[in-house]
Amino acid sequence: MVESRLTAWMRPHRAFVVVALFFGTALVLVVPPFQSPDESFHFLRAYQITDGNFVAHEKDPRDLVGGTLPISLDRVAAPFLKMHFHPEIKASVDEIRLALRLPLEEQNRAFQIFPNTAHYAPTCYVGQCLGIGLGRAFTFGPLAMSYLGREGNLLVWILLGFFALRTSPAIARPLLLLLLMPMSLNFAATLSADPSTNGLASLFTALVCKYFALGAKSIDRTRVILLVAISVPLTVSKLAYAPLLALLLLIPARNFGGRAEWAAKLGLIVALNLTAFLMWAAWTSNIDTQINPGGGVSAARQLENIEQHPARFAGVFVDTLRRGTWYYIEMFVGVIGWFDGYLPASFVIGYLILLILACWSCEDEPPLPRPLRAAIVILPLFALIFVIIALLSYLFWTEVGRSLIYGINGRYLIPVAPAILVLLCTTFRGLPEKWRIHGASGRLNVLSAFVSAGVCIYFLFEVWRRYYG
Repeated sequence: MVESRLTAWMRPHRAFVVVALFFGTALVLVVPPFQSPDESFHFLRAYQITDGNFVAHEKDPRDLVGGTLPISLDRVAAPFLKMHFHPEIKASVDEIRLALRLPLEEQNRAFQIFPNTAHYAPTCYVGQCLGIGLGRAFTFGPLAMSYLGREGNLLVWILLGFFALRTSPAIARPLLLLLLMPMSLNFAATLSADPSTNGLASLFTALVCKYFALGAKSIDRTRVILLVAISVPLTVSKLAYAPLLALLLLIPARNFGGRAEWAAKLGLIVALNLTAFLMWAAWTSNIDTQINPGGGVSAARQLENIEQHPARFAGVFVDTLRRGTWYYIEMFVGVIGWFDGYLPASFVIGYLILLILACWSCEDEPPLPRPLRAAIVILPLFALIFVIIALLSYLFWTEVGRSLIYGINGRYLIPVAPAILVLLCTTFRGLPEKWRIHGASGRLNVLSAFVSAGVCIYFLFEVWRRYYG
């Protein structure tokens, strides 16, 4: 009786909320301030949005993009920047306490630059702005605001993940492991813009799975509006993930009400996404979005090189992929801080095996697209997104003349990973019965929840050892 109650309650969406809320909040507090990539810049951008300034600006043509903000926002981050890329430097609790006493001094402002985050849309910072806005309402200091911004970001991500898991039980167990993967949870507990993107991509993929299983004429106006409401913020936030709209091709035309309705509704969704992106691009066209301000970086010159020597770029891309594959895998599963604390290779490989086993043990219901159809849509989609990420990194991160592409990060693949889980789940369903992994669904859910919690405990220990051990 106790076991049945436990298995009934420990469904993936419920287990996710409990584990993510507990360990995510622990990471919010344990990770020292501004110890994820560009977190201080994300803080400045989020604060700017709470000022009502949705678009960053330049002080003059010679300056990088930013905004006029309280000086204390930059001052509070300065003592903690010395830990970046220096795992031998540990955090000081006394230093954190001292920084918490620093007042905001709202009126004491100066122009501050944050080129790496200025191009992000406000939709990336809903949770951060809620937390920072609460801190401003209670006149907290800047560091306390940053902690509230972290927690707000975490809560919005948990909300998106909860609905994604609840929406698509067909991929719920592997999606639970993906959402609670160290890299995913770690960034959700920071001020980064990534968690909203990851959460929206997971929810959009889950909706596609649900709408595939609903049957003929099931996708009415309300469901189209929901798809638009989820996909538009994702596209506006990061154009590289706009190809995820191709997942809609997995849904049969009859579910839209026939081929004519299918074409009209898909066309409307794509048009609204494209319009929203173009509007944001036009709104921000006058700001310098040079992400890497290094002297040798030039998007214009890189584009010219690609136009004149496309085969050379292809060679650079292939060589980069060949030499960086393991690095991307490490960055996908999880690293600590400013990528200065790596987890053991055995853990990284083991976690990938867990994801595969979770897909292997998926149930036969609700239905998923057939493996061939899923592969035809998802594999080119994955390849296209990776190429776009590589191209953007080549243009805005890589110095002209380099033989490798710099700036590609494994965490950029987390938004497309739910689609890969769909492909794996439907592929394993097609195996002969004797090759399938069978087990009671409830027990497997409980096992997944406990494994996720165990991984979170291990990762929290590694974070503590990096910064305080």
